[in-house]
Parts: sequence; structure tokens; C-alpha cells
Amino acid sequence: MNIIHVTSEVLPFSNNSSMAETLFCLPFATKRAGHEVSVFSPLYTSIDVAKHNIKSTQLKTWVNAGFAVYEFEIFETYLNDVRYVFFKNDELFNRAGLYGMGTFDYADNDIRFGTFSQAALNFLKYHNIDVDILHCHNWQTALIPVYKKLYFDDLNCKTILTIHSVDNLGVFNKFTIEALNLPWDIYNMENIEYYDNISFLKGGIVFADAITTLSPAFAKELVQNGGGIGVEEIFTNHTNKLEGILNGICSMIWNPQEDTNIPAHFSKDDISGKNVCKNSLCSELGLDPSLPLVVFIQKLIPERGLDLIINAVDEFVSNKINLIIFGQNQTSDYNQKFQEIKDKYSSHVKVIISDHANKSQAEYAAADIVLMPSMYEPCGSSILIGMRYGAIPVVRKTGGLIDGSKTAVEKGVGFSFDEFKSEAMIKAVQKATELVLSPKRDEVIKTLLEIDNSWQNATKDYLKLYKRLLEGK
Repeated sequence: MNIIHVTSEVLPFSNNSSMAETLFCLPFATKRAGHEVSVFSPLYTSIDVAKHNIKSTQLKTWVNAGFAVYEFEIFETYLNDVRYVFFKNDELFNRAGLYGMGTFDYADNDIRFGTFSQAALNFLKYHNIDVDILHCHNWQTALIPVYKKLYFDDLNCKTILTIHSVDNLGVFNKFTIEALNLPWDIYNMENIEYYDNISFLKGGIVFADAITTLSPAFAKELVQNGGGIGVEEIFTNHTNKLEGILNGICSMIWNPQEDTNIPAHFSKDDISGKNVCKNSLCSELGLDPSLPLVVFIQKLIPERGLDLIINAVDEFVSNKINLIIFGQNQTSDYNQKFQEIKDKYSSHVKVIISDHANKSQAEYAAADIVLMPSMYEPCGSSILIGMRYGAIPVVRKTGGLIDGSKTAVEKGVGFSFDEFKSEAMIKAVQKATELVLSPKRDEVIKTLLEIDNSWQNATKDYLKLYKRLLEGK
């Protein structure tokens, strides 16, 4: 098969979320399985073209949008035998951020990613590129299935839309329809209309040949309760083409046996290095290494359960549990709370603000427990990574956290709770700390390190889906 992924971000070139890691791992694993794989993405100004040997192909494509014509020059490079194709337009993508600055999105994101989506299809059509599967990701490329059905039906391929997050549905003013060359007859509740606006993601869901999300449990929740945020109406009529495939994690990034970002290596055969990692980080941060260490590594937003943790800080301290809150601060609402925590609980609780979640290996390697009390969660890669580094998962029973922690919970080395309340979370954390402080600790770590959360199983499921689509099933 010839598979092309179209995405707004991909490691190691651009990175704003865990989607970038997925778009590095899945194409690589698919290539290793014997298929032709390419990844299409914008050429942002932040991408180091010299470092990555990205060169112009001397090819161009053009898109009419509104009263403007946008020219895209095509660049490419190869990494792990995967071809990466970049679309360069400085007016649209020569900016400091991928999607915006701070908490503010760029006002023309509809034009930016709508034209990129058209440019990708134009490039395929007018350069006679044969493709079997056109795999799109999140709202930024969700218009590709729409354009494909409306204007590029001569491209003999199937379209898949993977929903990595429902935090952003790609909602824009309805008059974007005219600016992006879409017909008004799709502006209705059965197609792209969304509460007197339009939703790119909804359009992709309606027009794609298949829809996937990052875990089977989250796929069910999308239909039953809209994943916890009330968008179930979008999925109700398209359940027949929705499938949940649990994400894996990249062993080239997350591997305690070879990780150069941690002070000592360890594995299931020799876990001594994990103690070194914990002692090292605790010494650096001024924490007592004899106490259980819980880490929360997420975007610092309410949906990830941050309020539950903040409201339970006293409980962590009174139970003699160290806590690290590590993540990207996406709102100023928590600044005062974080400062209060730093002032009052500095001997037990550390808040680390970072835009680089993929630089958190030291925290995972040191952790006894990885905590994810999310309100809703498509995948929960943090717990998969935590287990890869021998940390006990403590999760709320929702979405991908159910699937991701299943093996650990069944083996008695993981814990979950139902209610979205601090009290329920703390009870589960206390059960985990009992294991950390027990004579079973070393065996618990070894059991966690034996759990396989690699991309191998997920890739097999994607390949099965590709094959079914091409067979018309």
C-alpha cells in the first residue's frame, strides 16, 4: 500500500502535542511493515531546514481562497526511509507559533489549514501521485475528506480521519465556506454546520471513509456522551465507521535502557538505575527520596484533572507524598495557585512549567507513580510512558485511561477510580503508595517494565483498517 499522512505537526520537525509523536511513530512502524509511507505537513519557520536536510523539489502548487492566490513550494526530506513533504508559504506559516501565540489562536487558522488541505490534494492530483490511503489528523486537516468527495473524486484512494483530541473542533465563522471554496449546500446540520458556524472536524467526520480515535473506550464515549464535552451529536450518525485504536509510545524516545536524558539506565533485568534516577531528581529539586514520588505530566488545564490535584495538595503533604506537577501552562488562571503552592509546600510539591512534554524523561524515570485524573481522555500517553519507566499508573476510569491502564490494573500494579473528585483520586493514590513502600516494590517495577505499550499492536490494527477499506468492507 501507498499511505500518505497529512498533519499539522510531526516530530522531529514540529511539535505542539502528542499528535506530533504519533505522526513520527506510526509512519515509521508502517514503513517497517513493508509499505510506502509519506507525511505531508506545513513548512513552519521554526523548522530547521539545514539540520533536517530539507530541500526544495522545485515543484509548486497553487490554491485560490477568497480573493487571494496562495503559492506553495514543495520541499522534502527522508527520515527512517519515510518521505516527509513540506508545503511552504511564508504568508501563512512564517510565524512564531504553529497555531497561535500563548492562549490565542491565529485569526486566520481557517485559511491557513484550509488552503494547506487543498494544496495537499492539488499536489497529489496534478503530479499524478498514486495513493491508496489518505490519512488525515485532527481538525487541521479534516477538510481533506470534504474536498476529496466534492472536487477530487478522481483520486482513487480512501480517506481516514484520526481524532487525537476533541478539545478543538475547528469551529469558524460560516462565511469561511466561501473563502475556502466550499458549496453552501453542505451548510446544514447533516454536514458541516455547527451552531450557526462551521466545524472542520465535523466535516471530516461526515465525509471521511473511516474515523479513528486513540482508544476503544474513548470511541464509545464519543457516541454515548460526546467524550465528556457533549459532542455526541456529531458521531451519532457515523458510528458505523468509527473505530478506536489504542496508541502506542515510541521506543526511540521513551526507553529507560538507552535514554540519554536520564542519569542511569534500567530495565526489567536490572532496576537499580531507577533508584539512581529518583535520588538524582529529588536531590536536584530538594525532595526527600525516601517518600513516594507522584508525577503529573500534562497540559495544565482543567480537563486533565488539574483542579483535583491542586485541591488535594494538603492531602499529598499530610500523607507524606511528594508531588511534581509538570506541563505546559495554557492559561493564566492557575498562576496564583501555582505561586501559593511554591510558597507553602516547596519541600513536598514542585511545579515545573515547560513547553516540552517530550523532555520529561527525568521525571518519568524518577517517578514511583504517574497520575492522570482526567475529566476525559482520548489516549493518555502519559501513563503508557510512565509504565515504560516503571511508574505505577493511577487513573480516572475514562477513555484511553481505561484501555491504557488495563493490563497494569489486572496485574495489580495499577489503580483506577470512578468519580471526578479529589477524594476518590487520593484514595487510589494511597493504594499505590502502599505498594511503593512495601517489600513488593521491586517486583512491581519489573512487572510494569514488562508491559508492552509499543506501536507494534496499534500499527497492525491500522493496517487491518486500511486493508478493509481498500477491499470495500
